[in-house]
Amino acid sequence: MLRAVLPDTMIIAALDIIDREGVMKYKTSWGRHHYEVLGTTSTYTVFPHLGVASTAVSSYCTCPSFAYAVLISENHLMCKHVLAVCLADRWSRCVVRPIEDDDLLLKFAGHVSS
Repeated sequence: MLRAVLPDTMIIAALDIIDREGVMKYKTSWGRHHYEVLGTTSTYTVFPHLGVASTAVSSYCTCPSFAYAVLISENHLMCKHVLAVCLADRWSRCVVRPIEDDDLLLKFAGHVSS
């Protein structure tokens, strides 16, 4: 089914990330989830479900591939990191880690200042 809408190379890359336990799911005490994916060159923040009905993009990743292939050229629906988060979350294959509110704030602040 995925092969009908996504390239095989992306599917394989996402499955590889999951196999390497590269999908981190941080959970706060108040139920907020924050996802990060360990890429080959960096760690990327992924927002798999933006919940914004007024846009064609329903997810977001901080990787350069998402910016180019999804946002600029509109060649793909998502990047391999978003796909990895969606599949890993669905299959309960995320590495779940608790995170304090202050630490989550620092993670967000680090991405904004980068």
